[in-house]
Amino acid sequence: MMPKHSSRAPWGRRLTAMFAVSLLTLGACSDSDSGGVGPSKITAVQIVTLPNNQTTTNLTPGDRRRIFGVPVNVDGNFIDKAVIYASSNAAIFTISNDTIIAQVGGGTAYLLATAGGKTDSIAIGVRFRVATITLAPATVTLRREGTQQLTATAKDANPAVVGGATVTGRTIAWTTSDAAVATVSATGLVSATAAAADASTATITATAANTADGGVATLSTRLVTISGDAVVSTVTITGGTGSNAIGFRGNVGTVQLTATARSGLGNVIVTPITWTTNAAPIGTVNSTGLATFAGGSGSVTVTGTALGAGNAGANVGSGAAFEVAPTLVNGATQTSGMAGGAGVSYAFSADRVGAANFSVVSSGGTGDGDLYVIAPGVANWTTTDGGGSNFVCRSWNSGNGENCGPIVAVNGWYRVRTYAWTPAGAVAGMNITLTHP
Repeated sequence: MMPKHSSRAPWGRRLTAMFAVSLLTLGACSDSDSGGVGPSKITAVQIVTLPNNQTTTNLTPGDRRRIFGVPVNVDGNFIDKAVIYASSNAAIFTISNDTIIAQVGGGTAYLLATAGGKTDSIAIGVRFRVATITLAPATVTLRREGTQQLTATAKDANPAVVGGATVTGRTIAWTTSDAAVATVSATGLVSATAAAADASTATITATAANTADGGVATLSTRLVTISGDAVVSTVTITGGTGSNAIGFRGNVGTVQLTATARSGLGNVIVTPITWTTNAAPIGTVNSTGLATFAGGSGSVTVTGTALGAGNAGANVGSGAAFEVAPTLVNGATQTSGMAGGAGVSYAFSADRVGAANFSVVSSGGTGDGDLYVIAPGVANWTTTDGGGSNFVCRSWNSGNGENCGPIVAVNGWYRVRTYAWTPAGAVAGMNITLTHP
């Protein structure tokens, strides 16, 4: 622990007026306990500067300060005794007689002034002056809209440290040579623009001003090269309209799907899409996104994926879900596959492209099956114990004798749902017939 600082007053003012001539020769004073004014016993050493009150905590390498240790007795009177000066860290500052010389290293050390077994100390601060700035990483290649964090390591020219000592607490200013290609934040985050051309470049510069240290600015640069499209953030699948709408459809036919890849900023990215399906042969898809439904029924998901186009080479994909159901053909009767108690449901599809109207009826079998017809594009229809919403027709007579129609049709695939209502007893053998002119 450094000695506690003694009081500076009143010597800061008295020194200049009363003892300037004597203090200039302190280093040559005798080692006698006598001399000066008053009792000869030294009770404290007070450190003062010439000129008075100069700062000693914000020096720069090469700065000099005159520092004096003044021995005093119990009455605060000066005692003419030799003062020994020392630096607690010669890499930060040295002292020759009464003159401090700031070194190239930076930091804080203590000046100690000792006389008659008494010591005073003051902090001496030397600011780092940045000599070099090293930027990392060494090379920067970004895709459009990509980002890269640059780090700047500032070092001084301290010969005692190989390559210089690291300078901390200094503000680094960041600039770009071409904001149309890449921008840089106040913390060194580089962002490639969406409009940057392939192989375009921008130079990012990190600067330490050094003006507060009496030095010239120190800077370092990094070349940023743009190569490739932005990473894919989302893939959106769309299809046709009417009979080719994504969602519920018949068990035969085709639908052309389109996948659109977008960046995190929502910009369209042209990139290859790989198509897959999870339920072949009910639904298959080719390399261009044409989905084919060749028979059968069930849930089919067709997925479009941008392979390796996401962050860190990740795949980014999206799926289009189809509920494929047997198709009701005009005039033909089909048996509902529904069997069981309340809540059991079974679906048919009806393609009504261009037809003016149609009717659906049910008959036969056992139990109590209700009949629902849901228009194309309606996804949020519900049934609860024979009730429900968002249907164009509901028939819920006792037994299986239901009748929906005539219904004025619009283009698209209709869902025809049978729904088991009676809690007790199985519902089976219910026949469904669609007719239209």
